[in-house]
Amino acid sequence: MTTPSPTLRLIQISDLHLVEEGKLLRDVMDTPNRMRDALDRVLTLGPAAVILSGDLGQRNHYVHDDVAAYVGHFQEQLGIPFITVGGNHDPIDSVGPAFNPAKIASGPELCDTVHDVQGLRIIGLDSHGVGRNFGHLTQEQLDWLAQMTAEPARHGTLLVVHHPPLPSTTTAQRGSGLQNAKALHDVIKASDVRAILSGHYHYQVAGTLGHIPVWVSGAASYNFDLFAPGEVLRGMADGWATLVDVYPETITFSSLLLTHRDEVFAKTVG
Repeated sequence: MTTPSPTLRLIQISDLHLVEEGKLLRDVMDTPNRMRDALDRVLTLGPAAVILSGDLGQRNHYVHDDVAAYVGHFQEQLGIPFITVGGNHDPIDSVGPAFNPAKIASGPELCDTVHDVQGLRIIGLDSHGVGRNFGHLTQEQLDWLAQMTAEPARHGTLLVVHHPPLPSTTTAQRGSGLQNAKALHDVIKASDVRAILSGHYHYQVAGTLGHIPVWVSGAASYNFDLFAPGEVLRGMADGWATLVDVYPETITFSSLLLTHRDEVFAKTVG
């Protein structure tokens, strides 16, 4: 029996919450260094594209020009796109023309973009939410999305949107996802959309929007402890990314721990 290989491999990094060099997030976390270490590690996996799914910067930290230049270096050197959407911590229009240079189409918002990654169509959507936690898509965006997905792509379509079209696991985050998830489903339910990638919640969670898989990546910066009391958001220092393997018949999502772990054993198989 032969084991199929992925058609292509993607990396998703979400919720970096970057601060200016020399500063610390919440006085304890060097998120710029976390980003550099994360990219050094995940790029060894040979992705066809890297997806940055929002909250690049911490609120009131103006880092986006530096981020665009930093990831632009990798795009030029490696020849792979960094597909980027904004989150609720990213100022309006901060994910602008310096990001997404490999896009093949643009939408109503600056980070509404379409990319073709070896026949896989990846569409990024701005879910707004600046100054609040919940997100939404405008009717203009939904109409544009309907146009973009009217014809199928060779390997189907992935959507990237910061706010998940799923309910939160934590009580304290209830109502902070994508507010008009049903309207999104109405647009894509008969399309070739194979999965939706999100962030925002700061822990991994999987679900569906109708029949369409939804994956919420753990955050690269910090993640919430799901054992905390319902009204408490307890941030932990672990950082995560996601390895997305696209096969002809399925897509898998594997969590990548970016921070320290102890080895228990190692063995060679085969």
